[in-house]
Amino acid sequence: MASFFSQKHPATIFLTAVCNLIFVNFCFVITCIPIITIGASLTAMNRITIKILLGENPPVFSEYFRSFKNNFKQSTVIWLILAAITGFFVWEIYLINTALPPEYTWTQYPIYFLLLAVFSCMAYAFPIIAWFDENNKQVIKNSLLLSLANIPSTIFFAIITLALGLVTYVYPVLVLSLMCFMGFALVAFMESVFLKRIFEKAGAKLTSDDDEEGDVLDEEYQLDEAEKDSEEDEDETEAAEDEGSSDGKEPEEAE
Repeated sequence: MASFFSQKHPATIFLTAVCNLIFVNFCFVITCIPIITIGASLTAMNRITIKILLGENPPVFSEYFRSFKNNFKQSTVIWLILAAITGFFVWEIYLINTALPPEYTWTQYPIYFLLLAVFSCMAYAFPIIAWFDENNKQVIKNSLLLSLANIPSTIFFAIITLALGLVTYVYPVLVLSLMCFMGFALVAFMESVFLKRIFEKAGAKLTSDDDEEGDVLDEEYQLDEAEKDSEEDEDETEAAEDEGSSDGKEPEEAE
């Protein structure tokens, strides 16, 4: 019986993770009420869910609001940009279906692809902000690159979102009640399973040690693999040229 209450017992780990998801879902719902803070809320929630996957038992409230505060400005800017673009495309679709003759309704279909690109960017942007130190341009660029490099995962994210929207439309009270209880955090946890694998495949080293800013990286890492490979090739070329014009000591000192 004593082993059942051990922190390493599978049942204890499972129950702790469920409680943490309930707590982080509560924080997410509360901080999303102003609408403008949804971006920072998504960032903080993804921070906690990936921490749980790393085998941690994070102090949910303090960790959540620390990530919320540290990434508030950048997350809010990204959120407002993506939300404004989404609103514009939705408005265009509405105009096409209401103001144009029926023979021109086909012009809305390219807009759906643009909406998919915005959704793909949104699905990866806030987890990137939660775990990596990148500027806004790099966040958007790397979000699109990751969405294209991991199309099956991106499609899975889209299916979950569309399914939730459809079920909410049919059973609004029931679904919203479940989502406010644990649903948002549970969906984020499911997506974090894929995001953790994607980040690690891209070369990022996610660890369990926190620094003062809440970043969990051994070193500053850019997710743009093409740019990284290009820089490595340039470094190798320069090293080869230096080796040809010297005795080889300078490249060793550079390393």
